[in-house]
Amino acid sequence: MNRYESLRNKFDTQALVCGITCSMILDPILISKMDHPQLDFMLFDAEHGRYDAQNLLPLLHETRMMGLPTIVRISDAYYHLAAKALDMGADGIMLPRTETVEQLKRAVDGLCFHPVGRKGVGGIGQLRPGEEFASFSRTRFLLPQIESPKGIENLPEMLRTFGAQISAVMIGPYDMSVMVGTPLDIFSDAVLESVRKIFEISHAFGKSCGIFCDDLAAARRFRALGANVIWTGMDTAIISKAVTQTVEDVLTLR
Repeated sequence: MNRYESLRNKFDTQALVCGITCSMILDPILISKMDHPQLDFMLFDAEHGRYDAQNLLPLLHETRMMGLPTIVRISDAYYHLAAKALDMGADGIMLPRTETVEQLKRAVDGLCFHPVGRKGVGGIGQLRPGEEFASFSRTRFLLPQIESPKGIENLPEMLRTFGAQISAVMIGPYDMSVMVGTPLDIFSDAVLESVRKIFEISHAFGKSCGIFCDDLAAARRFRALGANVIWTGMDTAIISKAVTQTVEDVLTLR
């Protein structure tokens, strides 16, 4: 089983999934050094990060050569943003601020070929080596982010309509904290209640669900609430942590 099949299986069975985030790195060599056999996916952040179709191409090519699944968080629910990411070699998209079936429809249109969607044929990275056209729509990942009370309200309808295409329901805790009136306090009662509701709805539909976690403490807390997709580890934070640990290790020699 390759890593794409493994990730699909983990999503389908609600097993533990681990993903990390890149928002600033542009060097494919650095990307190649960020792999781990148990890493399930790498997310490239084109919403808040520096990525576009041109500078993403060499990074997606490198991860494709590594056999590492990639998710691109696009900036909004538009056909061209979803389709272009897949054309460049992404294995799926994360859709921020998802609140309506209409938003999901635009994403699915860019994610899947007819008759499910309306994606155009083309792109240097559209197909993986040896992949057949017929399997494409079944082998790409869609991760909508629920980040508001409206998104929670409409989540059951979204899952009823596009459950077959949704791989996992994700939560953006910081945007959620703003939308429920406790800005940046991701462990407020209002945020935690929202998280519980999303996890309950997702589980009722048999869907994987997850959330961004700043650190291990947050991951443990959200895992206990029901998250199976742990999305963490910003590239800048990973580098900072490694440098700090290296210096501290040397200083023990005093």
